Amino acid sequence: MKAKDMVSPEIPSLQSRMKVSEGLSVMDEARRDCLPVEEDGLYRGLVRNADLLLREDRELPIGDDFPDKPCVAGEAHPLEAINLLAQLSLPLLPVVEDGSRYCGCISQSSALLAVARLCNTGHKGAIIELEMFPGDYSVVELTRLVEDNGCKVVNLLASPSSESGRINVLLRIDREDAMPVLRSLERFDYRVSGCYQSPSSIDERTERRFRELMYYLEM
Repeated sequence: MKAKDMVSPEIPSLQSRMKVSEGLSVMDEARRDCLPVEEDGLYRGLVRNADLLLREDRELPIGDDFPDKPCVAGEAHPLEAINLLAQLSLPLLPVVEDGSRYCGCISQSSALLAVARLCNTGHKGAIIELEMFPGDYSVVELTRLVEDNGCKVVNLLASPSSESGRINVLLRIDREDAMPVLRSLERFDYRVSGCYQSPSSIDERTERRFRELMYYLEM
């Protein structure tokens, strides 16, 4: 998947030669507070509804001089596009190729869908949360512990915590029953901060043992 694969076809664009009044109508119909402006297929910038409303003469063309020109290359990785959307607090992000050729826009909903695909959220399996110091973090070691119990790592996300100085690790495995993996983590002194698994995957006895283990790990 690339950034251009995240484009939302339902997002319209404005033409620089359009009258301001026409641009406002397009925004109103699309229910968008801002839209990209293009000229002869080239991206010119983002214009906001509030900016067009400030124009005194709405019969004049929208124009192509916009200081705000955020965009992402079509060949960029989806995470780059998602990061730009978050950093700039944008409702949408234009995608360009060959420097300025307009390809479409990425919406927040399409970005969220891309995150779901990248994180494989549709895959069934238990999710284990770990907390550790940077020196103890090893993808190879964690994978080995999971695979030694006949499971596979479906997804692994790691993020540093500025408050604790530790690394928070989110580990998804391909089994609903995480008990064997949790016991292995316990033996190797990993700190388990949480575990999420389907209630239907464990019986009453296993659930009681699971709760006892989680209580022990949280002590």
